[in-house]
Amino acid sequence: MGTVTSRIRVSTSGRAIDRAERLWQLFAVLCLAGMTWWYFVKHHHTPDRGFLFTSGILGVTSAVLAAALSIRKRLAYQGTGRMSAWLTGHIYLGLISAAAVFLHSGFRPGGPSTAILFCFFSLTVASGLVGLVIARRVPPLLTKIEENPALMEDLIDIRGECLRGLHELAAGGSPEFRSLVRNRLVSEVASLPRMLRFYQKQTTLDEELPAFQKSFDPVVGQLKQHEQVAFRRAAEYALRANKMNAEYMLQRLLRGWLTFHMAATVIMFALAAVHIFTVLFY
Repeated sequence: MGTVTSRIRVSTSGRAIDRAERLWQLFAVLCLAGMTWWYFVKHHHTPDRGFLFTSGILGVTSAVLAAALSIRKRLAYQGTGRMSAWLTGHIYLGLISAAAVFLHSGFRPGGPSTAILFCFFSLTVASGLVGLVIARRVPPLLTKIEENPALMEDLIDIRGECLRGLHELAAGGSPEFRSLVRNRLVSEVASLPRMLRFYQKQTTLDEELPAFQKSFDPVVGQLKQHEQVAFRRAAEYALRANKMNAEYMLQRLLRGWLTFHMAATVIMFALAAVHIFTVLFY
């Protein structure tokens, strides 16, 4: 009975989210259609101060409301409404703000100060769109390739342990063993094609390791029996370190785009404040 009730709640919640997103889409379409009509019919040929004022206010207000998402994140469980609903609002308000500001500017950067503002506003919009793609694709990919969820700091520690194990095995082996480890395995740690293989195939370490170890069979056969076992262990260290790099890059991407987006947003708001003050008082 509890399972059925839970499913009903999830289904109802999903329908509510879909309904809210459709309302946001309708609101965004109406705003964009109205602003576009006003721009091309009333303002494009003969500058209209009413259009400039309205589009500017709409652009700034939408941007401020969209930025409220970061405040909602910091409120955690004390915030109002679901985070998914706030994120939907953030996306559509951001699109409305972008359209209003671009129409307000007439798609021209203007003077030096407005050109800088236009540049940072464009960077904010572009980083937001790129971030939307990253936020939807990277977490599922990371979930598929990682054995155990780990923080970036943990990934660095594990990679360091693997590298130490790799070099310790090499130090205790014959010259032939050391040469194979240093010339064939160490380079695999930072191998971009090897990292891309994890992304493309969406595989885990256990799924990739047998084929990786087997690829060295022709050269491993020249080693002594006990060193063949050690080399397979070294190959596991190398592949694990490479996989830690692959996971680290995904987590770095998730953090990096958000940092850039927020920095561009803060600078954009500061420049917008200067722009508004200049327009109103000079």
